[in-house]
Amino acid sequence: MMTPRSPIPPLPRRAALLSGARASLSLAMAMIPFGVVCGAGATGIGLDFNQAFALSWMVFAGSSQIVAMQLLASGAPAWVIVLTGWLVNLRFLMYSAALAPHFRERSRTGRWLGAYLLTDQAFAVTLGRIADGRDRRETGWFYLGLALACWLQWQAASLAGILLGGFIPASWSVDFVVSLTFIALIVPLLGDRLMRVAAVVGGAVALAPQLPFKLNLMAAALGGAAVALLLEKTWRKPGSSS
Repeated sequence: MMTPRSPIPPLPRRAALLSGARASLSLAMAMIPFGVVCGAGATGIGLDFNQAFALSWMVFAGSSQIVAMQLLASGAPAWVIVLTGWLVNLRFLMYSAALAPHFRERSRTGRWLGAYLLTDQAFAVTLGRIADGRDRRETGWFYLGLALACWLQWQAASLAGILLGGFIPASWSVDFVVSLTFIALIVPLLGDRLMRVAAVVGGAVALAPQLPFKLNLMAAALGGAAVALLLEKTWRKPGSSS
């Protein structure tokens, strides 16, 4: 008979914050080039310094920033740009729902700050922390340290891109950087059979013909989650530990 695994002692607040900040270093190799190109792209479509930097810290979402720049360059009306950005970022609703239990004891200001700092990378790394059975309060502080460090990296990279935009060829692409980032984040989470199924389904949907408004990513997330939830009822019987 297997003995239950001992709970991991929670880290103090300061140690959890620093642990999250250190975890952000593994993401820097992908986030910094992406941020530089986003900053350069903003100046490339004619935005001045203030406008380009405001786009970085107000939106703080690489995919939405790229879409917004493409639409701005094509002369799209403001409501189309805002609506498209909202659709691209719908996945953050699911991320927020998953992390909400770890912020219940935080103040309203803390919850708003956590929501503003939410990114794909911060969510995936924190999800791995949750899967390890870490204490909820520790996980909340870990997330804040991680997400704030990612925000600082992104703003610094965007600022560099804005200032050096004229020296970066317009033909450069960061698509491969973004893909490698997500691969590195997902692989550690594939130990669970349901997670593997969700990843396969999501990948198949993402590679399907392009949907309107760049909705492939959202459709992939919803499709993978829906299939995993349906299979969970079959594979995980009541009282089962696997």
